[in-house]
Amino acid sequence: MENEEVIVNRLINKDKRAFGLVFNQYYSIMVLYASRFMNTKEEAEEIVQDVFVKFWEKCDSLSEDSSIKSYLYRSVHNSCLNTIKHEKVKDGYRQYVVQTMESSYQNEFDIEDPDVLRNRINEEIDKLPPRCAEIFKLSRFEGLKYQEIADHLEISVKTVEVQMGKALKVLRESLQDLKKLVRDAS
Repeated sequence: MENEEVIVNRLINKDKRAFGLVFNQYYSIMVLYASRFMNTKEEAEEIVQDVFVKFWEKCDSLSEDSSIKSYLYRSVHNSCLNTIKHEKVKDGYRQYVVQTMESSYQNEFDIEDPDVLRNRINEEIDKLPPRCAEIFKLSRFEGLKYQEIADHLEISVKTVEVQMGKALKVLRESLQDLKKLVRDAS
């Protein structure tokens, strides 16, 4: 590859060939680096691709003495950490929603014998489609996070999210009659 200073000057002038040279030289290295932080190679590749898109968009604002390698490593590192932080926030919110839903059902139904509620919920879970029930049980009973479930079942996190949403919706609807039973009993 040409002298880095020459490449930087070409990038500042939005030279696509210079960008191609940088991409070809650093893409695989950056994916390996991102893989150290991320759970899957696909996540690492997605982050690196995003970094290169942003790099291209901003390359005309590089200073002539910029180090391309340092810039890319720093960008990939920061993007990985931001992605991890964002996932933790999403997982925390999911856990909060689940706990809130579970406690609201317990308070709402206020059944003398909690086994009645537990048995009824288990009956409704058993009525879910098998994959949907399996995902729900892994999340609620075994405490696995969505990413862990996806890895365990070799499916995407999005599939886990969709199936959990479906399970929660079906369970909410199928347990509506418990509210009526509690109101009638009081």
